[in-house]
Amino acid sequence: LSELSSPSPYPIEFADSDGVNIAFSRLGEVGPTLIVTPGIISNLHVTSHLPPIRDTMESLAKFSRVINFDKRGQGLSDPTSDVATIDERVKDISCIANTTDSEKFYLMGISEGGPMSIKYTVDNPERVAGLVLFGTTAKFSRSEDYPFGFSNNTLEGLIEAWGTGSGRDIFFPSISREVIDDDTYRGFEKLLADRRSMSQIVAYMKTLDVRPILNQIKCPTLVIHFTGDLAVPVRMGRDLADKIPNSKFVEIAGVDHCDLGNAPEAISEIEALLKSSLI
Repeated sequence: LSELSSPSPYPIEFADSDGVNIAFSRLGEVGPTLIVTPGIISNLHVTSHLPPIRDTMESLAKFSRVINFDKRGQGLSDPTSDVATIDERVKDISCIANTTDSEKFYLMGISEGGPMSIKYTVDNPERVAGLVLFGTTAKFSRSEDYPFGFSNNTLEGLIEAWGTGSGRDIFFPSISREVIDDDTYRGFEKLLADRRSMSQIVAYMKTLDVRPILNQIKCPTLVIHFTGDLAVPVRMGRDLADKIPNSKFVEIAGVDHCDLGNAPEAISEIEALLKSSLI
């Protein structure tokens, strides 16, 4: 736990998004820029040491300049009293891109970071050279026209379960108990966020639905999903890819949610996308 809470090896910088400080870090020195929008909860110090996230980012940094950030209200970014909107999330991506002089770049949305990445791409087609959507969906909540989604009870259950460690085999099955035991994992969850933060993110997730704009995505798009993903089932990824024009769907055998460090075929697909066009 002390290792997870130690400072990131990558310098922490801040971008001003209309008065809200958004924390970001950079790794990698070659190739095109890849801005990564994080999943449900992020903390740049913690995720730089957490094996699934650390290994994934280090793999990507071998052929790209990776920019990671903490969403407003999370991690090292400023806390917020209100639930963020998707428009605010999109504005934060713009803020990061502008602060890092990224006029044109590739964008990667992981899990809950997918919808905001989709909306940014549609709103700013001139800036996004290619889009990677990993372990994500266009909509999280179930509805009559979207039976794939989660019930409100399931989403709200995340709030009560957070900090108990009960979700480790859903969110981070690739972390063995020899690497992080259950007590440490429970401490890790509490280190990442309190239940107030989880309440905000669940409220935000309930509002998300970018299905109406999927057909407006014009850039090359890669949708990656693990077959046995329990956090965001693969049926949601398949449906997402089906609705994005000319997208490529890559299904990876395994039960991980966000660990590409041990999925070389997925890393190769991302590298091929980033090398497919000059920016």
